[in-house]
Amino acid sequence: MIESVPKNSARESGEKLCFDKNEFLKTNFSVDDFLHKNRNVSSLELLRDDLGLYLKSLRASMIDLINEDYADFVSLSANLVGLDQSIDTIQKPLEEFREEILSIQSMIDENVSEIREKLEAKRQLRNLRRNLQSLKKVYETTRKLEDLLANQLREEVKTVDLERAALDLVQLKFNEKFCNEYLSAEAQTNIRRLESEVHKKLRALFAESLKTANATCSESLERCLRIYITIDACTMAEMAFKEDIVAPYMSEILTEHNLQQTPQGLAGIYSKVLNFISLHMTDLLRLTQYTDKLRGFNFVVNSFWSDVEMRLENHMSSIFAPGNSEVFYAKYKCTRDFLSKIEELLATEDSIEVIKQHKQTKSFEARWNLPVYFQICFQEIAGKFEATLEPPLTEDALNTNSAHFQFKTFSKAMQAIESCWSEGVFLIELFPKFYKLHIQILLRLSHWIKVVLSLITSKSNTTMASLKFKNITLLTALHSDINKLLSVLADQEHQLVSQHLKPTSVPKLQQNQLEFIRNAVSKSFEDIKKTFSQHLLEIQRALVENVVQECGPENVKQVNDLPRLYRKTNRDVPTRCSAYVEQMLKPLKNFKEEFGDKLGDTVVRRILEQVLNKITTDYLDVVKEVLTSVQKTEESLRRLRSLKGQQPTLTGGATMSDDDKIRLQLRVDVSSWTTELSKLGFMPSDVEQLMELNNIVEDSIKVSK
Repeated sequence: MIESVPKNSARESGEKLCFDKNEFLKTNFSVDDFLHKNRNVSSLELLRDDLGLYLKSLRASMIDLINEDYADFVSLSANLVGLDQSIDTIQKPLEEFREEILSIQSMIDENVSEIREKLEAKRQLRNLRRNLQSLKKVYETTRKLEDLLANQLREEVKTVDLERAALDLVQLKFNEKFCNEYLSAEAQTNIRRLESEVHKKLRALFAESLKTANATCSESLERCLRIYITIDACTMAEMAFKEDIVAPYMSEILTEHNLQQTPQGLAGIYSKVLNFISLHMTDLLRLTQYTDKLRGFNFVVNSFWSDVEMRLENHMSSIFAPGNSEVFYAKYKCTRDFLSKIEELLATEDSIEVIKQHKQTKSFEARWNLPVYFQICFQEIAGKFEATLEPPLTEDALNTNSAHFQFKTFSKAMQAIESCWSEGVFLIELFPKFYKLHIQILLRLSHWIKVVLSLITSKSNTTMASLKFKNITLLTALHSDINKLLSVLADQEHQLVSQHLKPTSVPKLQQNQLEFIRNAVSKSFEDIKKTFSQHLLEIQRALVENVVQECGPENVKQVNDLPRLYRKTNRDVPTRCSAYVEQMLKPLKNFKEEFGDKLGDTVVRRILEQVLNKITTDYLDVVKEVLTSVQKTEESLRRLRSLKGQQPTLTGGATMSDDDKIRLQLRVDVSSWTTELSKLGFMPSDVEQLMELNNIVEDSIKVSK
């Protein structure tokens, strides 16, 4: 047993040390870091004493641990005696065993390498054997095929013999792939010759089968097509049909001379071209296009359309000339109908997509110079419309008796827009361009309206003086035409979306693209409608100013003449309204009667309300001035009499003073004004300042009493 170290003072038993004991357990413990961290915690003497105490505590703990497991420590030391000798004893056998394993591994690697070389040699031998067998079969098949061509297929070509030849040819070409490097040039040439002869015989049989085939019996044609599939020569069948059947027929039809001589023109040419299908392709399409019997052929695209498109481009190039827009449109529409009928012959969407993506189809579509055609249409449509805009206003610019648009400019604009979408002009491929022209015409009309408004509202304009129409007539007609135009725009938007922006009209567009275009069209029409609605507000403001001018600001100023009419004139007590009231009312009544039907009751009321607000406000201001002047005059006379010592004249007797007559005349005029306005449909609460005007004249009467 080991004697334990005696424990020391209270610092060992309970008091904490000045450092953390766990820091010594860290794997990255550093003395420098430890001292740096604890140098400010306490004095170095205290740190040294605590470290000494901690060392004694560790020693005591170690001794206690040994004492607890003393027997294990003793047995451990006893077991370690002679361990080195045991290790030396087993080291040498292990090293020898390791060398044996390495030698065995080396031997296995050598054997694996040798086996791989032999397997590769075996594979090469197997390939050589297969190639030799193929070479043997090539010569055998060649002789067999030569014999078949020299005997059974020499004169009369039978389908069964040709089927045998096709099978032999397939076998010959299959074996040729494996032994091509061993074949002599003569043998290869002979194989090509045999292949050519088989194709020649098959081509002859194909032509004969086409002549004899009919809707009830086309077995020979079907077997012939199967032979083409067997030898993987569908393309050669399409080429043979194109060169032997299609080309001779089309060479007589698709010519410039024939185009000029045919009474029906291009439509007659296309009719004859389509007749070819019913004459020569009915059985082919029934076998290859409309059933699943024979797949791999596309005679419509690769034979028929390929030859027709080539001849249209090379031998009838005049159809693409865009110089005359009407002729170009007729030929283009006729061609689109022709292509649509060809697409109807194709059974599936995939087949239709094939012909649309065909390089010759793209070349054919590119030949039609649609941008030039649109430029010609643009000049014709926009040029005629533009000619009507200058000068903006003329003697014959307005037709007040017209049931539709009164301004000829509006009628011409609608004619131009209708021309954009009319049959004989519009092409769906040019929808964006014609739609843009549509919007440009409307914007150009909007600019013309601005110019006309500036001419009408201009104070120093000489153009309006030479016209027979009044400003109000022009403004009313303009307002009416714009209202009609807005209703027409709604119909135009509906027609564009329902007729030209439906899936059947633009099948190339996806649904999300079509919806995007519809939204763009609706947005642009909304903007156009806002623009013309703004013009309506400007016209209404101009109408208000013109009606106010016709009512005459000088008529309102006639109120200032009332004192002069009644002072020192001994006039009778007023019972009738003044003439100026009727003069102010007459233009209002005439405007409502003359233009009520054209503008509508709502617009007329809105305009008259603004006019009445302006006139009544001015009327009130003048009445206030007169009443103020009358009151000042009365006060002046009263002060003058007072200075002279005269008694004031009583007004309650049989006579009425001049000032009271003036006030009474004002009340009669205002009352008459209010009554006439009620006949026009305006109550005192509807007109600004009207109630105040009535109140002020009534109050003036009461004050005078």
